[in-house]
Amino acid sequence: MTSIERHQRRYMRRKIKRLNNKLIRNEQIGNLENIFSYHDMFYYGLQCCKNVMWKQSVQTFRLHLLSGTATRKHAVLNDTWIQKKCVHFMLAERGKIRPIDAPHISDRQIHKTFSNNVFNTIYTPYMIHDNGASQRGKGLHFSQQRLKKHLRAHYKKHGRNGYIVLIDLKQFFPTAPREKIRDRHKIYFTNEEIVKFADYLIDILPTDTGMPLGIETLQLEMVSLPTAIDTYFKCQLGIKGYAHYMDDFYMIAETKERAHFLLNKFEEKITELGLNISKNKSKIIPLTKSFKYCKAKYTLCENGKIVTHAARDSVKRARHKLKSFKTKYDNGEMTLRQVKDYVQSQVAYFKPHNDHIRILKIKRLYYALFLREREN
Repeated sequence: MTSIERHQRRYMRRKIKRLNNKLIRNEQIGNLENIFSYHDMFYYGLQCCKNVMWKQSVQTFRLHLLSGTATRKHAVLNDTWIQKKCVHFMLAERGKIRPIDAPHISDRQIHKTFSNNVFNTIYTPYMIHDNGASQRGKGLHFSQQRLKKHLRAHYKKHGRNGYIVLIDLKQFFPTAPREKIRDRHKIYFTNEEIVKFADYLIDILPTDTGMPLGIETLQLEMVSLPTAIDTYFKCQLGIKGYAHYMDDFYMIAETKERAHFLLNKFEEKITELGLNISKNKSKIIPLTKSFKYCKAKYTLCENGKIVTHAARDSVKRARHKLKSFKTKYDNGEMTLRQVKDYVQSQVAYFKPHNDHIRILKIKRLYYALFLREREN
């Protein structure tokens, strides 16, 4: 037996195994009646109420959750469910204006049930471990830790000789290829009912093109969209130092020529998918210099130590928000518990970067604005 024949046999064995795993996962989720069971819908309805019980619409939803869940389940199974109009608003985040389309909480219950019972079960096993966005047990800190691990592994072999390719996709959600996503439904799902419902969630979107922000099912669709590209770079090209957080990618290369090759190859693959990279934000940076990724600045020192710092303007935004919270707190629009939760979230953000001075500044302002008057 020649090496080519062995390769073909190994490829066929793996292909059959992947197909069997696909069938097992689809049998596991069953049909729409299994997906939208009353128990699961009620549970995810309670999950939708977390941290937003102060809203009047959420309180009404929670009051009628028992009967409302049965009504919505009947509507979904009988193909009579119609999504309510989304609330459209603009969100200013770090100098960017992002359009948000927030669905009604009764529709969020259906989205969350379908996402957790279908998308998480089917999409997650295909995604690489270094895909860090919108998945249980992962997040921003996970992606930052993976980057550190890849930098350490590269330093052990090559020292600081090397380059990091930073790639940002241009208008990731607004330019998302809907037809490509519909084609993926036919590939991943074997049940026609599930394919039809997944397509319906795209057909009823409030925008004509792309994917709007704010809908949970679309988050998972977009997180798993570059899976084929991830597998190509990880498995076929053997790039171990490769990862991404939503639309922010990085690759670590040994030489500058290799880095340019990877950048051009990535642009070719992402264009085939129907997306484009941002020429201004995509860069090739030598590892001897500092670079920014996922709201943090990284420096690979000569001794191999990796020094990280949070974004410089993060403290300014946090201080500005605390001052605005003071006005809302005085007017009775916010509780002290909500303010404290925000402070704790900021402390959790700065702590992995050892930014103790910035943490101290935020805590001092919190004490001066909210606690000093109560003590007096």
